[in-house]
Amino acid sequence: MSRKHSLNLSWVLMTTVLLFVGCDDNKDTNARTPEFDDPDFRQGLTYEKQHETRRALECFLRVIDKRNGSAESHLEAGRMYIDLKDPLPAIYHFNEYIRLKPNSDQSKIVRQMIKTADKLYLEQIPGRPMEPDAAGTTDQNSQLQKLRAENDKLRRENAELTRINKVSEIPTSNSTPTTNIKTSSTGTKSSTTYVIKMNDTLSSISRKFYGTDSRKTEIYNANKTKIKNPSKLVVGVTIEIPQ
Repeated sequence: MSRKHSLNLSWVLMTTVLLFVGCDDNKDTNARTPEFDDPDFRQGLTYEKQHETRRALECFLRVIDKRNGSAESHLEAGRMYIDLKDPLPAIYHFNEYIRLKPNSDQSKIVRQMIKTADKLYLEQIPGRPMEPDAAGTTDQNSQLQKLRAENDKLRRENAELTRINKVSEIPTSNSTPTTNIKTSSTGTKSSTTYVIKMNDTLSSISRKFYGTDSRKTEIYNANKTKIKNPSKLVVGVTIEIPQ
């Protein structure tokens, strides 16, 4: 009777162990399988070779989700984010690789990749990015002042060029006029005529007379009988410029 009870107890224990092993089979398989042999990792590499970046990224992220210490998948995910011009998650995954493999042969290369991602992020910021000085740091205040000064200079130069272009369009008594000023009976200026030149567009004409291309539609509406195709102006045609 004691022996039978002992056998029954052994059978119960064995069944319990098998149940636990079966429930945790996938997790144990992932732990035992090297990352390079993971099906999702290999599929990710295949997609990467086929230049299917987003599909490759999804595969590497799945490996990261189901495994601990997926350094190589972090590295590949970072590369995919760089290809997708998304530098912030790329920086995260590169840092995770360095955390997991700080002394690997590729750690120096990955640190350089982080610098590349930093540069890409700065380039995406509206306006010109801050560039580090010789010491590798950025004095933001001085850079901002320099950018403001350059912006003011460009604004003054643009205003001067606009003024010169407008003046050059007014004919002198000794030259053949290309821009004529029509005046009404009261002597006030009512409209301006302009002879279309090579490479002229409605946008460039609008900028020449108004300093902006936002009035190109207004010019077209005033000359519908003369401009058959607003995308292809005919050289030599005289048009009216609304005031």
